[in-house]
Amino acid sequence: MMTDMEIELLDNDSILKGMRFPYKISKVIQVIIAEGEMSCIVDFYSYTLKAPSMAMFFPGQVIESIEASCDFQCFGMVTSEEFADSLNLPVSFQEKLSYKSNHFYSLNEEAVNAFMNCYTQVASIMNRDDHPYREEIIRHLFSANYYGMGYYVHNAQQQKSVMTGIQKICERFISLVAEHFKEHRDIGFYADRLCITNKYLSALLKQETGMTALEWIEKHVVLYAKSCLSSTFMTIQEISNELDFPSQSVFGKYFKRVEGMSPKAYRQSLEIQ
Repeated sequence: MMTDMEIELLDNDSILKGMRFPYKISKVIQVIIAEGEMSCIVDFYSYTLKAPSMAMFFPGQVIESIEASCDFQCFGMVTSEEFADSLNLPVSFQEKLSYKSNHFYSLNEEAVNAFMNCYTQVASIMNRDDHPYREEIIRHLFSANYYGMGYYVHNAQQQKSVMTGIQKICERFISLVAEHFKEHRDIGFYADRLCITNKYLSALLKQETGMTALEWIEKHVVLYAKSCLSSTFMTIQEISNELDFPSQSVFGKYFKRVEGMSPKAYRQSLEIQ
């Protein structure tokens, strides 16, 4: 269900069956888990959410998979970043960043009911094409939704885990790769940022994660490329350009070496599924 304001409402089917994985997110997605539980892999991290809870996904992220329990029930809303910005909410830049660094939040039944009420009202007014104040009402409803969301984000308790020095290096490396994989596919860039040698970095990662530094970089690059091939209309040349390869040919060889098939063959394989 779409409007000229680029708002979409989600239900179980659209969340579990409406995405072809890996899926590149292009808008802000808010999902409320009302019953059951959901497991997903987002930007290489695995998460499990049990009801009642809320998940937030942002443009540029890649969802690798979603699985749900038999009793899973959810609802959600999709908006463009431009629409959210147009609401002119008094949210500081730092608070916006905190949204993007924390994606999952526990709720209570009262919060689920409040979000459901907003969802129901938006759905109702979206079906009223003849309503003279349709757009204004939807904007006010979304403003209320974001204020409610901000309350739970602000009060979310961040769990602090005790990590070893090696684990901290590995986590920092993976974060750096997620930030720079489009421009830097050389181990040296990351080793320099971490002030260790290439060999030592790969050895640590192999020990902790089972993959070398190069394998992690390749995994990021190819998964992102696969998400573009499966969930966008980008051409192979456009994907090559976005990933900063010198040519489509070089990108194709890189993709085939890691994935075992060319980008074109991968896209074609999705069409027959």
